[in-house]
Amino acid sequence: MHNKLIILTLLTAFAFSASAQQSVEQKDDPFSDVIQENKIQIYPNPAVEHLTVQISNSDFENVQFELHSIIGNKMTVRVQDLGSGKYKIPVDGFATGYYFLIITDEKARFKKAYKFLKD
Repeated sequence: MHNKLIILTLLTAFAFSASAQQSVEQKDDPFSDVIQENKIQIYPNPAVEHLTVQISNSDFENVQFELHSIIGNKMTVRVQDLGSGKYKIPVDGFATGYYFLIITDEKARFKKAYKFLKD
């Protein structure tokens, strides 16, 4: 009986939490006007010939790119800087599979990995 009461209480709390979350999402977000820093887009995904990286709203000064296979092997890449925060990374010589692109900027103290599929 005690276990059923605990389960019922948890289910009720979860249902209330879910309905409260829906009502919050429906209201206007007061922070929606805040500009997101370091907006990074990686496309196309899956990539066939090249991967494009678009970085905007950032204070990056020296962006570095590392490419790793899904099992952790570091891949050699030559990144082309297209200007305006846009970079092109050729991937046509790589085997089909998942890879991680790690973007770093030491001055901005930024490091993040992005997963993509090479088709």
